[in-house]
Amino acid sequence: MTRRAWRGAVAGVAMVGVSAMAGMASAQTKTLGTFGGWEISQLYDKGKFARCVADTTGPAQNEGLRMSFGNDGNRHFILPGPGTPGGSKEQAVVILQPSGKRFEFAMMQDRSNRMWSPVLENGFTDVFFESRRLEVSMPSHNVKRVFDLGDPDTMSARIDGCMASNH
Repeated sequence: MTRRAWRGAVAGVAMVGVSAMAGMASAQTKTLGTFGGWEISQLYDKGKFARCVADTTGPAQNEGLRMSFGNDGNRHFILPGPGTPGGSKEQAVVILQPSGKRFEFAMMQDRSNRMWSPVLENGFTDVFFESRRLEVSMPSHNVKRVFDLGDPDTMSARIDGCMASNH
């Protein structure tokens, strides 16, 4: 579900720990197709639906942006980490364009050198679905990355369908 259907659905949800998210490595994936520049997939863990994901591409494997829409109502974005993997926290500054809206998150880095956002609130996703570009910087590592968001509104509609087909 997206910004239209998520309002109020995630109020009070706590951040999912990196250890719980690391279990995705054993998940089975069913790719649904590419919509609005995003590859949409369903992920299953031990044969049970776990989440729908939307992936952009990056210059190399695991360098794109991923949006995760969990069966538990949690939403996250996942992106390449700044350096050595291993459970560290990094402060990330995210700017969405063209609005210029700025967000700051304490992101967790897992063993695969990917960074997980905390549970995304409606204020972030409302702006995200109207944006064309996401800039993220991690000042402590002097890292800046820019992600083309394609057409996130089209992606949003496909994620709605993905989630609805699993309930």
